[in-house]
Amino acid sequence: MTSKAKAYIDQLTGRGSIAFTIGQMQDDLGITNKAARRMLERLLCNKEVATPAKGYYLILTPEFRELGCLPPNYFIDDLMSHWHKTYYVGLLSAAMFHGAAHQQPQNVQVMLPATRPDIICGKVAIQFIQNVSCHKTPVESLKTPTGALLVSTAEATAMDLVRFMRQSAGINRVATVIHELGEKLDKQKLLELTTLFKESAWVQRLGYLLAILGHEETAQLLLAHLKKTKSRMIPLVPYLGIDNAKKCKKWRIYINANIESDLDDTE
Repeated sequence: MTSKAKAYIDQLTGRGSIAFTIGQMQDDLGITNKAARRMLERLLCNKEVATPAKGYYLILTPEFRELGCLPPNYFIDDLMSHWHKTYYVGLLSAAMFHGAAHQQPQNVQVMLPATRPDIICGKVAIQFIQNVSCHKTPVESLKTPTGALLVSTAEATAMDLVRFMRQSAGINRVATVIHELGEKLDKQKLLELTTLFKESAWVQRLGYLLAILGHEETAQLLLAHLKKTKSRMIPLVPYLGIDNAKKCKKWRIYINANIESDLDDTE
């Protein structure tokens, strides 16, 4: 039975497949669910497959057996297709793809329209973050060794970093990444985001950070937009209090945190 299982995954690999489901295995081999599970137990024991999700198996070629999984960019798109989920790689992980991650994030951050438990597969960790606006967030398709991966655009990444500040490791990490992203932001695409996401809070926070980090021209673009909309005073860090916080009337921001970018002294 072991040789039959090995022959099966070798056949799939030969066809360019990186993954399969238990149902697919049963159909392809004409075996029962119980027989398929016995085969999979042996393959798992030999580290020839890994299972990041129930009923979904990754084929591990020798170079990835120590990792205990395929690299996330190899299979995220395929897994999302299997789940029929809208998704994109976002926040610090997206920043890394745009060359703006000062430190490599520990988890790969994937945005989904609904909550879902995180994945730990071998040494690979995938963090799922709910974003109900997932379907309208601008993304770009990046080539990977096994296909493609949807990643938020540089502009959408900057927006998401201030919208999901806690999940982005806090204000200082966000400031560092936005400092690096600043030169990569397309002003027209940034303006288009303000029509897709009409709430002013992200414009206020992102504009303020861009301004103090030296990206004044891009900040002025957002400020001009902000002057045409209704906005209220909001905290820079949404989950911290505003007691004794200084006010920035220009951006209508309570400065309720000291900002220390890892790249520059912004105080």
